[in-house]
Amino acid sequence: MMPSETDLPGAPTLSAVATLAGVSAITVSRVVRLPEMVAPQTRAKVEAAMRELGYVPNQLAGALAGARTKSVGVLVPTIANSIFADTVQGLSDELEPLGYAVILAQSRYNADREDRMLSALLSRRPEAIIMVGSPATEDGARLLRRSGIPIVETWELPPAPLDAVAGFDNFAAGVAVARHLIAQGRENLAFIGGDDPRATRRWNGFNETALGAGLRSPRRLILERNASGSVAALAKLPEVDAVFAANDAHAIGFMSGLRKAGLLREGPAAEQPVAVVGLGDLEMGRLISPSLSTIRVHGDAIGRTAAKLILSRDGPRRVDLGFELVLRESG
Repeated sequence: MMPSETDLPGAPTLSAVATLAGVSAITVSRVVRLPEMVAPQTRAKVEAAMRELGYVPNQLAGALAGARTKSVGVLVPTIANSIFADTVQGLSDELEPLGYAVILAQSRYNADREDRMLSALLSRRPEAIIMVGSPATEDGARLLRRSGIPIVETWELPPAPLDAVAGFDNFAAGVAVARHLIAQGRENLAFIGGDDPRATRRWNGFNETALGAGLRSPRRLILERNASGSVAALAKLPEVDAVFAANDAHAIGFMSGLRKAGLLREGPAAEQPVAVVGLGDLEMGRLISPSLSTIRVHGDAIGRTAAKLILSRDGPRRVDLGFELVLRESG
């Protein structure tokens, strides 16, 4: 068998893929190395068998069997939003002094791309995978479960993680913001942001709390990827008096629209015609006027804790690092 096709002990083998797909091992090797030489129908059968078994080809051609790579794969939704930078920095600060290299990949909030990036990371034979969130698909979860290496989910708090998790309760964050706005006397609430799983859990907590308080269901405005909100978002949310944004970038963009519409004032939060609360505690939110109320997430601690979870099996495997509701001038 060629070095590039070597399988790790206990991992699904190339031969197992061949048997399940009903083809020869050589055909599987060609699908891995030279897919254009394989008929589409045959290639589809082999790829389906790979997914079912959780098989990942080894791209480390020539590497010694059992050699340590001293690398850790890290999958984030995007590097365009600095909200995840503290987490990557925290885990890097823990791992790099120990000689580990961090390999970074982006899912761009796309489930299919996430699966491809997980497969690409695993093909480099990292010693662990750290990802923001939980796997978006069962195929991705299967790949990780069968990899045999430590897996840490972050920025989430699933009750039964694949291996370990360091994060916070997104649902509880939505509850906390809704309770604060309702206590202010706000009645026409709205939520703006993406529709990724973490944002959706924030929305669920926000919505259920509003309904439980006897308010009508808040409006939910799903923004395009990397959109900031602002005037366009404001036009779609007439008569709202409070907004919870899924992250600070959305909140700051929405406040820009409020400012242009004359609905943003200097002074205490209670005097704002429309209250705005974000999530992430970005530096820009502290510097703008009025300053942004937000959910502070301990991103650096999440990263450092994730690193420690892959370095040691001792202690709890589910770590809740919590969050803080930071109240400033915007609401």
